[in-house]
Amino acid sequence: MTVFTGPNNSGKSALLRELVTAVYVHPGTQEPMHWIKSIAMQREGSGGEFVTWLAERGIEGRYSHNYNRSFLPNRYSQSDEPGVPVDTASASWERGELGKIGHFLVNDQWTADRLGNQTDSEQWDWSRPASHPSQVLWESAESLEKFSDLFQRAFGTPIAINRYVPQIRLQLGPVQLKDTAPPPPPELREAYASLPYVNDQGDGMRAFVNLLLHALVRPAPIIVIDEPEAFLHPPQVRLLAHYLTRYTPTPCQVFVATHSADFLTGALEGNAAIPGETTRGLALVRISRTTETSTARTLPPESVTEILDTPLLRYSNVISGIFHDGVVLCEAEGDCKFYAATLDAIRGSTPHENLIFLHVNGKARLSDAARKLRACGVRVAVIADLDFLNDTRKVREALNHLDGDWDDIRADVLMVNQEASSEVVSTAASEIKRKIVSIIGSPCGKTLLTQQKIDEITETLKTANGWKKIKMSGVQALSGEPYLAAQRLVAYFAKLGLFLVPVGELECWIRDISPSNKAAWLSRVFEEGRHLSPSSELRQFCSEVRDYLTGKDESAQ
Repeated sequence: MTVFTGPNNSGKSALLRELVTAVYVHPGTQEPMHWIKSIAMQREGSGGEFVTWLAERGIEGRYSHNYNRSFLPNRYSQSDEPGVPVDTASASWERGELGKIGHFLVNDQWTADRLGNQTDSEQWDWSRPASHPSQVLWESAESLEKFSDLFQRAFGTPIAINRYVPQIRLQLGPVQLKDTAPPPPPELREAYASLPYVNDQGDGMRAFVNLLLHALVRPAPIIVIDEPEAFLHPPQVRLLAHYLTRYTPTPCQVFVATHSADFLTGALEGNAAIPGETTRGLALVRISRTTETSTARTLPPESVTEILDTPLLRYSNVISGIFHDGVVLCEAEGDCKFYAATLDAIRGSTPHENLIFLHVNGKARLSDAARKLRACGVRVAVIADLDFLNDTRKVREALNHLDGDWDDIRADVLMVNQEASSEVVSTAASEIKRKIVSIIGSPCGKTLLTQQKIDEITETLKTANGWKKIKMSGVQALSGEPYLAAQRLVAYFAKLGLFLVPVGELECWIRDISPSNKAAWLSRVFEEGRHLSPSSELRQFCSEVRDYLTGKDESAQ
């Protein structure tokens, strides 16, 4: 399976259509291609063997007395002929010119056609092979049982087929009675008559069954699916991807264009190694397009898996950044709301940049999440409060993630931290001790401190030096050489895509609203419409973040 991802209007669907066209007109092209430069095709066997292979799939030649030739059925035929002449199909295969036989080899599932009736079929001559997936299920109880089991895991009910009527139609079971030799007893006829038909169900169920049926039951060698998530709820999307990746028969290639993080998750889960089984081939490609350039980048599955396997990143929906042109990572949800609203306010009537604001629950994971998204070809900017600098270990880790160099800024970081540590605020030592004791409580024996208590103690100790003042006043809390060092650090990290809040922290952008409670502060900002008239400093800050992500800043990754 090859999964194409990327932002809206990046060209995913167009790429799939070019791929189908390239197969049909191989080895040449009849129209200019934007994405596909060439395709390499592997064919085995002679033209006669190809015709035999088709016959084994129920696609057999029928002799026409009018034309004195045998024809294969062709649903795309634009002539008066009843299909593709068998000799023409054989010769086409021999030459590798698939235009007239491509529909035997490619099953393309486009969103606009997803809800059509692809599950019902007519009875056929049982002495010949089945040609429709529903006929295969009618013929093979084992195949029906496997397909029904997969469907039941998705929708909670099995699939049934009434073998006593002329038309083959999938129904929602169970029947509760065993089939008998015809004619069926009245109670069995009534049992089948009471079951609803799949093709009469909602859009999501029909879309799911159509995709699953034609991918898992005697599929074409090439399957093309555009937006498999259409009409489906997230759990079904994830399960569908899992099924397609794990159970599609080989040899078979599946090409998918999607903007669903759930589909990516399911595909990676379906491709995961199981004891005793080998993993199936899975390629992830992220495409993007601007007015000047088009790019396609193969993503290492492990890079995407890293994001999905980190619970805080997975449930923060960070993976959704793959489907946008740029991502802004913040410490908390409130930061995302404020900066997104500010960017909307300063954008005015200019086109939307297709950016998304995501949070990672604190500073600790900001740079790592940025690294993982960048490994997937996504432009990423990070916004962090100025006290990000108060932990040299965290700073060095961020530099490693963002391709910075500790030696470049070591002196400045140490200078700012030394200045902050040298300024003791008015909080008495006895008061700090009292707060720490209240946090620790009365532990027994070798009881370990929880991470929450450690964080509270750390925050209490911060009030004992100048970092609290810096966080409340920003770089303006410093003077002289420490002030210049802080300015250089802000500029240095901005080039790496990490934007330190120069005024200290989020609440300092609007100082006349009490910052004691962040949620209350944010509510007042929005209720009073203060986000609609950002200060010149805030406007400049958000513009720099936007310019970095849109490429106006040449240092953007």
